[in-house]
Amino acid sequence: MSVLRASGADAGDFVNGRLAWDILNATASHNRELPQTVDLRSCVMLKPYAVACLAAIGAKQKCGAELLLPDDARCAEHLIRINLPRWFRPMVLPAVEPRPTNVVADQVFDRSGDFSDQVVRSLAGELSLAVNVARDLASHLDEVVLNALTHAESPVGCVVVGQSFPGLKVMEIAILDLGQTIRGHLATNPQHRLIESDEEAVLLATTEGVTGTVGLNRWKEQNSGVGLFELRDYCERGGGELTILSGGSRVMFRVDGGPKPAHFRGRFEGCLVNIRFFAR
Repeated sequence: MSVLRASGADAGDFVNGRLAWDILNATASHNRELPQTVDLRSCVMLKPYAVACLAAIGAKQKCGAELLLPDDARCAEHLIRINLPRWFRPMVLPAVEPRPTNVVADQVFDRSGDFSDQVVRSLAGELSLAVNVARDLASHLDEVVLNALTHAESPVGCVVVGQSFPGLKVMEIAILDLGQTIRGHLATNPQHRLIESDEEAVLLATTEGVTGTVGLNRWKEQNSGVGLFELRDYCERGGGELTILSGGSRVMFRVDGGPKPAHFRGRFEGCLVNIRFFAR
């Protein structure tokens, strides 16, 4: 693939199915082909998970791909504010600072970093969420990042980004790796070797105490297997919406009707965790 052209319809909304398919498919095929040019000129809005996908594509290209920013000035400025261009070929850009609503895109390779601190500030400030609740959720997010760093074997580490929408009382967070799928990781544990589908793997991974790690993880610690479970539980109690895309399946967890599985067009080599937090 020489050019990835994201269309104006690529808003990336998991809720109504208007997904950024061009971007998702390019990310899914990262082990086979990568774009030399990412053309966003027709885009007017990109949700955090689409930004995370683009950052991961650029990172895997070792910042050698060209980025064409949106013609829409507000969208282009937003992508500059959250630092998307850093993963692409250097270009001359205006100096703009992040806003309190931004959780600036970052590439994480170890357990240190201020991702959760950014989330806490935005959740507690912009969405008026209780500080103790925001901190509990941030700790769960840290566990999800830690799980990705521990298990995924991702060539780009873990890409994180977020944005709060105060008018909607919603904040969206994306955590992405380009490593082995959830099913691939869980199957390394003999207890889970008979998993038959990516959907089954996602549902199992969001169950309390489930992990693919046998013994201690890379940091010589015992895995708790609670990060995704706690986020799922929080969302199913009405606090948000959790969507996990891995392999050939994506599953949404929300307050009504239980898990909502759907097939992905192709196979996503990696794992994307997308969370929409609601102000209460």
